[in-house]
Formats: sequence, C-alpha cells, structure tokens
Amino acid sequence: MHMASKWPFTKKPAEPRQAVEVDKRKIVEYERKPDDESKEKMADRSHLENKSFKDAMDLLGGDS
Repeated sequence: MHMASKWPFTKKPAEPRQAVEVDKRKIVEYERKPDDESKEKMADRSHLENKSFKDAMDLLGGDS
C-alpha cells in the first residue's frame, strides 16, 4: 500500500493578542432653554371649537 506524503501546508502560529485601547465616548450635554411658546400652544384649546373638529368628533362618535 502506498503511504500518503506529509501534508505540505502548516498551520500558522497564532499571533499574540494585543490589547485594543477603547476610546472614551465623548459625552455631549445640551442646555435646554425655557420655551414659553410651546406652553402657550399646549394651553391653546381653540381648535376644540373648530367646526371641522366638531364634525369629525361627531362622525367618530366622540362625546363633546
């Protein structure tokens, strides 16, 4: 019987692992300015008196 020759390819030696430095994430802070305009918009309930709003609520069966 014929014997197979030695495998011609060899496994590469493992390279030593190098520690990867992790960059600290930059934290961005934002300052929120007081917004009186949005408070006014939230307080404005004039859209509830709008005819198209009332018609839509009647169509959907909303109690108003």
